[in-house]
Amino acid sequence: MITTSVTVDERAIESIKMRLGSMEKKAPQVIANSLNRAMSSVAKAVNEELRKNYHIKTSDIKPTITRTRAKRSDVNAVLKSSGPVVPLDRFKVSPKTVNPKRKSPIKVAVKKGAAKPLGGAFNADINGIKVFKRSSKKRLPIERLFGPSVPQMLNREDIRNRIDVTGQKMFNKRIDHEIERILAKGAGT
Repeated sequence: MITTSVTVDERAIESIKMRLGSMEKKAPQVIANSLNRAMSSVAKAVNEELRKNYHIKTSDIKPTITRTRAKRSDVNAVLKSSGPVVPLDRFKVSPKTVNPKRKSPIKVAVKKGAAKPLGGAFNADINGIKVFKRSSKKRLPIERLFGPSVPQMLNREDIRNRIDVTGQKMFNKRIDHEIERILAKGAGT
């Protein structure tokens, strides 16, 4: 399981209270709204980064992600990714057809780039086309092949850094917007 969160330190909280002035009691709401918006952009960044680096579909990423929203009483927003390994047939497999007499190995690409031959692997149509490999010299048993899980893909340092930067930027941008909104509402009454 991988978790992502945006950090709010004491200096930031004091700065927000100072900027709000007489409405400093609204600081938790400002932080909660900003965190929730930042987590939405983090979820979008997770999808974009994984699709940019791996041959994976959004439909395989979304079910692994859960978000906890921030509230006034609990200014904590967390995005978690947990899930099982993704079957190899969900990535780029070439060719995808079943051919028992195929002489050349099938090629698989999990990461973006050139596909690599997967010796001994074959496609079989068992409730849809899936990638298998024999576990011995005999015809049976066969085992289904799997790639990495979504949390494993997210665990790459360069991907994590880009996602964290996106979340922090959106948080800082939304803080300014929320403060301006509250001050404008307060000046209007």
